[in-house]
Amino acid sequence: MAPPRPPSRKSYSRMATERRIPSEYEIVSSDLHYNYPHRFELAGDNPVIAWYNRYREGSLLLAQNWEAFADPRRTTYHGYNERQDRKEDVVDGLLREIDETGYDRRLSDGWVEFLDQWYAPLRYPAHGLQMLAAYIAQMAPASRITNCAAFQAADETRRLQRIAYRSAQLADHRPGVDLARHRQVWEGAEAFQPLRELIERALVTYDWGEALIVTNAVIKPQLDRLINEELAGRLAAANGDPILQSIHFSLQEDAGWHVAWTAALVDVAMADTPINDEQISQWIDRWRPLASHATESLAAVALSAPSLAAG
Repeated sequence: MAPPRPPSRKSYSRMATERRIPSEYEIVSSDLHYNYPHRFELAGDNPVIAWYNRYREGSLLLAQNWEAFADPRRTTYHGYNERQDRKEDVVDGLLREIDETGYDRRLSDGWVEFLDQWYAPLRYPAHGLQMLAAYIAQMAPASRITNCAAFQAADETRRLQRIAYRSAQLADHRPGVDLARHRQVWEGAEAFQPLRELIERALVTYDWGEALIVTNAVIKPQLDRLINEELAGRLAAANGDPILQSIHFSLQEDAGWHVAWTAALVDVAMADTPINDEQISQWIDRWRPLASHATESLAAVALSAPSLAAG
């Protein structure tokens, strides 16, 4: 008689306990980084390893156990795509409505000029935020952090694509909207230069912990509110553009999750290593004046919006 076969091991066996089977989120998100800490297979004087050792292992944001972090939304790749597909279906319907109903012809000339000058170039800082999120995902010391930052990078891509698409619609429907000049406005308009400097400085902040804090705890909360809730929110509604407001309401839902997962990660970092509190505060104090100057400069542009200028 053949000996009994040993029980087959599941992909999650290393995480299973006697009391419960791990959730789908735990299975697909936990301990997936083969190269942290100090587990690169390459040896010798390798610039890739040196980069990670300096800016990840050598980060001033410290923790003994980054795996203690969990996304408060428990986002998986499958769940992310299902959620965003539903939201994109709604936005696609709104954009079709613009094409099918002559919506853009009913917008005031002043509001179209405002969108051409100040809204359309916003795809450039949105692209900068996408690159920052991608860098955080690349450098993060735990796979659950990488997952959140990668999904955030996809959300930022969604925003820049929607801004670009909406700008192209306006160019098709209204004379005078010039897609070719939007980069020139971003690079040359005085009101954009503090924000441009802020994004470019953040893009060369290589310590992954500082990059995380400056992006998600300093720049994005201020800039997301300004873009999604003010320029493309309250001002859009005041100027008879409810579709733009609805599009950015959806985008602000994404931004709300970015705040939530960052707050959960910061809580883990401070509980694990209390001195992180001081380091995070130092980074915020260093970057907040630049971020405030950038958003205040752009917020001043709202005074030129026709609904307010007319009042």
